[in-house]
Amino acid sequence: MQKNKEELLENLCLVHGLENNQGYADTLIKDIKLFRISCNEDILPLLYNRGFIFIGRGMKKGYIAEREFINTPDDYLMITSPQPIECETCIYDEHSMIGLYVNLDMNRLRRIVSKYNEFSKYSDTNKKVPYNVVCNKRTDEITDVFYRLLKILQSELDSKMLASSILDELYFRILEDTSGYILQQLCEHGSSFSRVSKVIEFIHKNLKEKICIEEMAELAGMSPNNFHRIFKEALNDTPVQYIKKVRLNKARQLILHENMKAVKASEEVGYDSPTQFNREFKRYFGASPGKVKELGYSGF
Repeated sequence: MQKNKEELLENLCLVHGLENNQGYADTLIKDIKLFRISCNEDILPLLYNRGFIFIGRGMKKGYIAEREFINTPDDYLMITSPQPIECETCIYDEHSMIGLYVNLDMNRLRRIVSKYNEFSKYSDTNKKVPYNVVCNKRTDEITDVFYRLLKILQSELDSKMLASSILDELYFRILEDTSGYILQQLCEHGSSFSRVSKVIEFIHKNLKEKICIEEMAELAGMSPNNFHRIFKEALNDTPVQYIKKVRLNKARQLILHENMKAVKASEEVGYDSPTQFNREFKRYFGASPGKVKELGYSGF
C-alpha cells in the first residue's frame, strides 16, 4: 500500500503544479493542502496552524523546548492551536518529502465530539493540561482513512461526494486514538485547555495590538499566575514568548508571500521599532528580514 500511496501523492503533485517545485497547493477538498519539500533542511522555526499532518514520504523532526517528535509515513501530527515549532526536514534516496495538511475545523470537531459522546462512555480521567502538539503512530483505521483520502483527491466528483463523510471518519478515528482526550478537552466548555485555545485565537486576531498578561488571563477566566502556568504547560512557551514567536513568523509570511517590506510587516504584527524587529528576527531565524527568501517555506 505504501508504494500505491506514494504514486497517488506523486500524481497529485503533477496535477497541482508541484511536480518539479516545492511548496504548497490547494486540492479539490477545501480543508486539505498538498505539500512537497525537495531538499533536506536544517532546523528552522515554522508556524504550524491547527490541523493534522500526514507525511507520505520523507521525515520531519520537530522540537518544542525539550520535547522532540519525529513524523514519518507511519505517524501523524496533531496541532490543536497554532504553534511555532523548530523543524528539520529529512529526504530519503533523493526523493522529495510529500504529504497532506488537513485543517482542523472546529465546527466539524464539535459536531463529531458531541455525537461521539452520545454513544460512547467517554470519561476524562486525565485532568492534566495536555500538550498542544502531539505525534502519534497511525492506527490501521487512520491509515485506511488517509489512503481513501488520497484516492478521492484524484477525482473532482469523488471529492465532492465523499469528502465530508471521510473527513468525519478521520476525526472520529483520531478521537478514538490515544490522544483523543486532547480533542475532547479542546471542545469541553470551561476546560483549562479550551480557555487557553480561546486566548490563542484572540492573540492571532490582535497581533497588531498591545496584549498584556492581565487581559489574556481575564479572557481565560483565570488569575494571571494560573493562566501563565497553564499556558506554558500546554505550549511550552510563556504567553510573552509565544506572542513574540508568532509575530516574527507572521511577519516572515508577509514578507515572503505578500512581498511586503520588512518595515511594513513589522508594523502589521505589532512592532513599534524596526530596529528591535530586525534584531529579534535575525536572532530567531538566523537571517535578516532581507534574506527571508533564503529560509525556504514559512509554515504549515
